[in-house]
Order: sequence, then C-alpha cells, then structure tokens
Amino acid sequence: MRVDKGLITGNQFMFSIICFIQSSSLLTSFLTSVTLQDSWLIVIFGAIFFIPVIFIYREIMLLFPDKNLIQILDEVYGPILGKVFGIIYIWFFLSLTSLNVLDLGDFTKLTIMHETPSVVLMIMCVLVASIAVRHGIGLVTKYSTFFSVTVSCLLIISVLLLLNQIKLENFLPILSLPFKKYVQGTHLITTIPFGELLVFLMIHPSVKLNRKQATKYLFWGFGLGTVSILVVLCQNIAVLGNMLDMFALPTLVTLRLINLGEALSRMEVLFSVILIMLLFFKISVLYYVSVLAVSQMFNTNQLRYLSLAAGALIVCYALTLYPSPVEHAESAKNITPFVWTPIEFLIPLLTLILGKFKKRKQLKEA
Repeated sequence: MRVDKGLITGNQFMFSIICFIQSSSLLTSFLTSVTLQDSWLIVIFGAIFFIPVIFIYREIMLLFPDKNLIQILDEVYGPILGKVFGIIYIWFFLSLTSLNVLDLGDFTKLTIMHETPSVVLMIMCVLVASIAVRHGIGLVTKYSTFFSVTVSCLLIISVLLLLNQIKLENFLPILSLPFKKYVQGTHLITTIPFGELLVFLMIHPSVKLNRKQATKYLFWGFGLGTVSILVVLCQNIAVLGNMLDMFALPTLVTLRLINLGEALSRMEVLFSVILIMLLFFKISVLYYVSVLAVSQMFNTNQLRYLSLAAGALIVCYALTLYPSPVEHAESAKNITPFVWTPIEFLIPLLTLILGKFKKRKQLKEA
C-alpha cells in the first residue's frame, strides 16, 4: 500500500532534481580541496561515470512504476531481507537529512544570523519543513521551478558582475595532479551529490512516466543541475585561483568580491538567502523521503505524527554528527563516499537485476 497518494507533474519532478543538485553548489570545498583548479574537470568526469547509474534508476522506476524504494525492496528480496535493506535506506535518508540540516545551520549562522545558535536555526528549519512534509509531496515540490529558475538567473548575474575579476590562467596547469586525486575526486562527486538522487526512487510513484518521459525528465534534471555546479566551480576557480583551497565556503568568498558601489556592495547576502532557500528545499525533500520510508516500513499513513518524531530525531542526530565543519569536510572526503557507494550504486544494481529476473519468471509462469 502506498502511504502518500499525492501526484506531481513531470516538470516538478525534473526541477526538483535540478534544485537538489544545485543546493550542493553551497559546499564545494570538499571537492576543491582535493582536485584544486581541476575540479571543473572532475564534475565532467563524474557526470559521465554517473550516466549508467541514471539508467539503473530509470529502469527501476519503469520496472516498478507504482512502488517506492521500500516497497521494491520488499518485493525483490522478500519480507525479511527486504526489511533489512529498508532499515539501511531509512538510516541513509535520515543521515542525509541531518547532514544537510547541519550544513544549513552552520551556513546561516556564518552568513546572516551571526549571533543565533546553530541549534536554534536547525530547529526552525525542521519545524518549517515539517509543515510541507505533513501536506505531502505536492507541497514539498511546489516551488521547485521558482527556486531553480531564480538560482540560475542569479548565477548568470554573478558571472557577469565578476567578469572583470576572472583570470583564465587560474585554470592552469590542467591534469597536473597525481592520478589518485582524480579518482578520489570523481568518486566524491558521483556519491555526493549525484548518487543522492537515489532518493527520487521514493518519489517516482507520485509522477506517472513512460520510458520516454522518464528518460527526458531524469536526464534534463541531472544535466541542468550538473551545469549549475560546473558554472559555480568555474567561477570560483577563475576568481580565487590558487587561494581556492584556503576557504571553507569558496562560493561565498567569490560572491563577496562583487562590489558595484555602496548599494550593491553586499550582494553575497542576497545570494546567501537564495542558497539557503535552495538548501531548505533539499532538506524538505530528504525529510519527506525519510518520513515516507518509515511510514511505508510500518504500513501507516500517520505522516503528521511521524514527521514530528522524525524532526526531533533529525535535529538530535545532526547535533551529534561532527563537532566542527573541518571534521565534517574531512569525513566527506575520506569516509562518506565509501559508505554511500554500496547504498547508491551496488544495491540498486543488484535490485534491478533480481527484479528483472523475477518479473520474467512471473511472466513465464503466467
């Protein structure tokens, strides 16, 4: 039984994917600290390597058009092993939500609300997001188009305003780093944020797509989101050059260099507000998916009560994750990609193979 029977349009689905990827433009230091001026190349490499994974996700969606990921795991692996995998994915969704809530709290405190404790900002974020979660997927994704278009326009404006500070020589030398750095960087970008698109396997039953539409919306969403990150990275590299790895938030530092007189000397505040809204959107999607997964696991539609309990858990979890942004960044570089790899790639691939085998077996028996 599907817990949330709300529906969204194909465009909402696509723009939600774009926003989901765009939100990662806030925090690119975990990548740039590894691959420096070649980070833009790593995004391209990562996108190429992730294309087969997009096909895996698409095939799972088409094979089980009316089932979310928790239901699919139950059908493919049976009630016992399916529940074990389901618990793993619930932990994954809650972890992603808590990590992003932690990022939002730290970023908001650093940029706008300097005197407000991070925990207060995190609680406020979760409380507001819980309202959208209780109303279902329709409200969660309602403003995805607005957010995506707004961020894209602001990104273009920022590039134009920084043209006089862009130095193309900052991209040199190209491909001069040790090979293992490119492997590490590609692994990073494919798991964070590309592999996180797995969460849309929880949402896809809410949008009815045939093969052509699924391909269109998935690839356009993924492609446009990737272009956004690529533009942000290129802008940061071109402006900051060899100082890129000195900053925890290079995007914010780059935007602070925009100065068109007193009236426009604090442009980064406007950009910060928009980027916070974008990160809030991602948190809302992850929060919704977490609550939906728990609801589906226990076959209950009490989203209202579960959202409050999950919200409290998310905030508490976020507070225990990392004592400082430095440790968070180190974990993102050296630990998280290896933990996420089987969850984002290996289990979905195995699920697709076993799912196709079971479907063919059922057709033969029929």
